[in-house]
Amino acid sequence: MGAIFRQYLASAASTLAVAMMAACFTWMEPLMKYFISPESEIPMDTNDTSWLVSFIEFGELVMAIPAGILADRFGRKTVLLSTGPLCLLAWILILTTRNMAVLYVVRTIQGAGVAIVYTVGPMYIAEISEPRIRGQLSGQFQTMWYVGILYSYLTGHFFSYQTYAYACSVLPIVFVLFFSLMPESPYYQLMAEKPKNAIKSLIWLRATKQVGEEYQSIKKSVEEDMKSKGGWRDLFATKKDTKSFLIVQTVCFIKYLNGMPAVVTYATQTFAQSSNGAIKDHELTIGLGVLLIIATFCAAFVSDSVGRRPLLVYSTLASVVFNIITGTYYFLNQQGYDVSQYSWVMFISVAGFCTVSNIGLGPLMQTIQAEYFPSHTRGIGSGITGISASISTFINLKQYQTVEDIAGVYMNFWIFAFFSFLGTIFMYVVLPETAGKSLGQIQQEFGSTEKMDSAGKIENSLKEDSTKV
Repeated sequence: MGAIFRQYLASAASTLAVAMMAACFTWMEPLMKYFISPESEIPMDTNDTSWLVSFIEFGELVMAIPAGILADRFGRKTVLLSTGPLCLLAWILILTTRNMAVLYVVRTIQGAGVAIVYTVGPMYIAEISEPRIRGQLSGQFQTMWYVGILYSYLTGHFFSYQTYAYACSVLPIVFVLFFSLMPESPYYQLMAEKPKNAIKSLIWLRATKQVGEEYQSIKKSVEEDMKSKGGWRDLFATKKDTKSFLIVQTVCFIKYLNGMPAVVTYATQTFAQSSNGAIKDHELTIGLGVLLIIATFCAAFVSDSVGRRPLLVYSTLASVVFNIITGTYYFLNQQGYDVSQYSWVMFISVAGFCTVSNIGLGPLMQTIQAEYFPSHTRGIGSGITGISASISTFINLKQYQTVEDIAGVYMNFWIFAFFSFLGTIFMYVVLPETAGKSLGQIQQEFGSTEKMDSAGKIENSLKEDSTKV
């Protein structure tokens, strides 16, 4: 096996956890109309479903920082593996109970699993991959998220409640079986002062014993980063650290407030309001799931060549356009205009939004999260980013049904367009380029920028002094 194949294999095995948790995240979507129907085994109304859908963020919020700390203490691989049994427990509860209170417990457990995957997964992928393919591998994180969503769409729409839960419970078993065979991150091995294990991991990942130069480079980077303790204060120790932190958190909020969580969670319900009968709403939802996978898969192969910054800026700008079109369609529909013959415009605009969003903002959020934080704060930084993701996703999911009930579904898409517009301006102004650079080089360049700023201030100060003289 060649080096690239082995890195893809390790990355793919780790992202099985992403697919597994994506199915947990959206498992209610195919059942949304069933839950509020008279036939439901667990009677609910739209307020109940909106709370249950968004309650997963409570588990994420609680677990986000502990996940980063545990990853630094016990290792990226070990903590990722723990999501398997956690996920299986949630499906066992779904299979054996029909109780509203238990479903809240299930959503909390599932949220904890999502927090671990989103905190630790990007760290693991970034730390096992070479700079030349890190963007490709990190991009597949988002692809596997949509693979899991499509899996839930397909099994949920065509199977019974019980069979659906059985089908989803297979995913954690498959993940544990495959990922347990993969190596630990060499960065973590050096952080844990296990140099021999780090070399073994590198030898397997690079498919060669000639890893001395890369080993020394990683060792130097880790030693430099580990000079600090790695507490939350180190996130703001220097201007470089503060800038990195603020950029990651802002991009995170933009990603989750631009509408993607709500679109994939309420897809069938949303399409049902405009489907003209030619294509069933659940078929549109499945088509959307397929499109999301294709878009994110292809996007992963261009981020290293085109660059992170252009993809993020242009994809977010295009999201503004598509959200405005979708919102306008639903607005006209709500005002009584006959737009049923133009329902294809609505689907294309929603599909266009999902495509452009997942060419840039979707997959690259996890990439820059892993790249911008140095080794000693990558765990805590990713944990806090998980909290930001939980808060913004909760807002996005909870407000969707509320806004729809008060104003109409069109207002949701106009709100999404507003946040995407703010994000476009922010990323155009402040986002640096990191494609093709090692994790150590990225930190050095952030640091050199800070030194250049300091040098500029000193130089200007000297000029002012000489003028005064």
